[in-house]
Amino acid sequence: MMKINMELLPMKSHYFLLFAGTAPVVPFLPVYARQLGIPIVGISLIYAILPFIGLFAKTCSGALVDCFHIHRGVFLSSIAISAIGFFSLYFCPSLPSNANAKSNNLLFDCTTPISYLKHCTKEEKCGSNSFLSSIQENQTVTCEVELHGITKNIEEICQSWNSSSVCQDNRITFTAVAGIYHYDKEGLCTFFPINSISLNGEKSEYPTCPELTHANSTVVCDDKSFMSYIGTSGISYEEMISQYQFWLYLICIIIAWSGFAVTVVMSDTLCFQLLGSAGNKYGQQRLFGSLGWGTLVIITGALIDYASAGDAEKDYTPAFVLCVAILFIDLFVASRLHIEGNEKQRGIAGSIVRLMCEPRIVLFVLCCVVVGISTGILWTFQLMLVEDVAFEWNCNFQALKLLQGLIMGVQCFGGELPFFFISGWFIKKLGHVHAMSLVIGVFGIRYILYYTVTNPWVFLPIELLNGFTFGIFYATMTSYASHVAPLGTEATMQGIVGAAFEGIGIAVGGFVGGAVFATVGGSKMFLFTGIFNLIFAAIHVTLQILLDRLWIGSVSSDPAGSPIRYVPPSESMRPVTAEDDEEASGEPLQGSKD
Repeated sequence: MMKINMELLPMKSHYFLLFAGTAPVVPFLPVYARQLGIPIVGISLIYAILPFIGLFAKTCSGALVDCFHIHRGVFLSSIAISAIGFFSLYFCPSLPSNANAKSNNLLFDCTTPISYLKHCTKEEKCGSNSFLSSIQENQTVTCEVELHGITKNIEEICQSWNSSSVCQDNRITFTAVAGIYHYDKEGLCTFFPINSISLNGEKSEYPTCPELTHANSTVVCDDKSFMSYIGTSGISYEEMISQYQFWLYLICIIIAWSGFAVTVVMSDTLCFQLLGSAGNKYGQQRLFGSLGWGTLVIITGALIDYASAGDAEKDYTPAFVLCVAILFIDLFVASRLHIEGNEKQRGIAGSIVRLMCEPRIVLFVLCCVVVGISTGILWTFQLMLVEDVAFEWNCNFQALKLLQGLIMGVQCFGGELPFFFISGWFIKKLGHVHAMSLVIGVFGIRYILYYTVTNPWVFLPIELLNGFTFGIFYATMTSYASHVAPLGTEATMQGIVGAAFEGIGIAVGGFVGGAVFATVGGSKMFLFTGIFNLIFAAIHVTLQILLDRLWIGSVSSDPAGSPIRYVPPSESMRPVTAEDDEEASGEPLQGSKD
């Protein structure tokens, strides 16, 4: 009969509730931001800023609790801040579409007896027929139109439109009212008749031109669905930052992300404190977080689809309600944890500096950055890729949020959960260094497979690789940090590796990934990232071989690639005690911390 460790039960419950509470919101934030009208450039900017916020929050909170021993206060307040921050995102308004969205995809077709705004595509646009069939009787749109590239009969056009002024510089700007209900469609072109125009205060009904005139145009219309149908150039950076809605969203997500970042690093620190010498059992505690994440992300995806049935946009109300409710339950459970700070140690900063001079540790932190880059791309753009692939495969794909929820569920149940469970055995057999090489290589394979996907349901089996790219990686990262941390600096060291992963790495991934996504598209972005990972994995293996042969330091590796049979920095840097003086007369202390 299995004996339950009641001392660790609150820790397992906290991991379950923490990730169950954030799962309804965190994975959907990029697509939620896009629905609010924030363009790709804005989403990339947000996910470039957030990791640095997390870096600052993690390192500062880690040093703060190690110096002042206020573990409980920082831990519990961070959970409350996360709940309030994430829930506040629900109340952030959308960016105004009529003030920002412009399109160059309409041609002004002026002829007799009626003129049109003409929209043509190279291929049938996904969702176009749905929009055309949804137009209501006598529905009109009002557009601000700027014609450019006109080289003849400008004066005649203005005169025929009852304008008292002369158009100059080959440009005409006017307001047009188009009756989109009475559209005509020929092949891949759709014609929307113009009912009237207003030019320089003069209104002209059913405008015509003296002779057939075609002109390129830039338009801004007051109907969001119509602008989505014709396609827009997107909101420029200058237009985006001038909107208070963007800044309100950014402030709210910074608050939420800061609280969540501190909660994660404090949770891992407290978990290793509770485990003591049984640190290899960390994965068996952390897997409950994956269990909570996987369960709630699937439920949330189904609830969002159910709540959004028949709506043009997704309703994320169930996600935010679940998030705030579960996180406040977690706050109560976390308050039951037995939390103690370590004894004070002098010279923490010096200990950390000496530790970071070890080449193998520096290389390990660099690997955390590389994995962070790949993870940042995954967290920010994976669901966007899924949406693009799904609608390219089937324009009427109805189970989008359910599929996205299932993807997250497979990541957790099929990937993270079993690999967290075996992570202690896995790392013991393979070693931290070799485990990291494997993680980066599997990331490369995973992303190259993304490039090949055309049927969106094929994403599901690929997500099993998340067991390596997150389950094994995260256990490796945290256990290595706990293993080498000088006495009394556990929270600080967890903050450093966490900052390298979520701070520098994810920031670079979100920012650079956004630029590549906008340039070459999602599929090629993941292909290029996969190739980069495979190359770096080979470089990492080569550097480790060179370090084993050329560098003799305090952190040497056994054949499995883990620090072993050496005086770890945590021993060499801790204060000297009376027991140490007694042992100094015998053999030098050798061995590693469990």
